[in-house]
Amino acid sequence: MKKICILDYGLGNIRSLFNAIKKIGFNPTFFSERKNNNFDIVFIPGVGSFLAASKLVSSPDIQSFLNDVKSNQNIIFGICLGMQVMLTRGEEHGISNGLNLISGNVTKLPANMILPHVGWAKVKFDDQKISFLKEYNNEKFYHIHSYIVNLDDKNCLLSKTKYGNVEFISAINKKNYYGTQFHPEKSGDIGLDFLQRFVNFF
Repeated sequence: MKKICILDYGLGNIRSLFNAIKKIGFNPTFFSERKNNNFDIVFIPGVGSFLAASKLVSSPDIQSFLNDVKSNQNIIFGICLGMQVMLTRGEEHGISNGLNLISGNVTKLPANMILPHVGWAKVKFDDQKISFLKEYNNEKFYHIHSYIVNLDDKNCLLSKTKYGNVEFISAINKKNYYGTQFHPEKSGDIGLDFLQRFVNFF
């Protein structure tokens, strides 16, 4: 069975992600309870501010753990703020540093929009990298966010989503690093199916 870790670094509804992973047949471990560093997949969840996340993930314990994960070439999957903090920097209350796993920055949606963007929205997947993504093309997933990612390398883009007249990046990938702006764990049956296909893909 795949060994899965949830990075419980202090932000986000980690219990809903834990329950979702249990529902698809796996037994996740929280970072704070880990028995070892040998995980197949590490999830970085998150709801909140990039600035707060930046401070929390820069702790020596988390940095040491993620360095081990990277050196072992394990999968890292960020969800919502967890995806955003995987980028180089964020621009909330000034510039703060992310994990720089994928080069880019995080900026706010236009001020003339109703924020946060909350609800179900269609996700348009590019299935050139991961073939099973075509099964979810134009399916609706649950979003809640006011900030969006901007990639330095467009080859890292996996999907886009529209909110009003803005099309934003809603899923990313570089090497063994993945992220979604939407919440699979809050997206009902389609989200659980997506999580299961993703975990079993590796």
